[in-house]
Amino acid sequence: MSEPKISPTVVVRALSARFPKWTIWWGEATAHYWGMSRRRDGLLVHIEARSAQEFVQRAREIDSATP
Repeated sequence: MSEPKISPTVVVRALSARFPKWTIWWGEATAHYWGMSRRRDGLLVHIEARSAQEFVQRAREIDSATP
């Protein structure tokens, strides 16, 4: 028996709740999660991730490195 597939829309909502400083969306053409955030120094940073888990890992890395 396979697990039900979770809608990318539901995943984006969950990621957005977890990372409120990020604007997050699902790219239908790329089938990737995308995110953008502005650091305190004004620089825009972005993420392209193949999975929600990858997005979480990369967002945490960026947020922890942000001055």
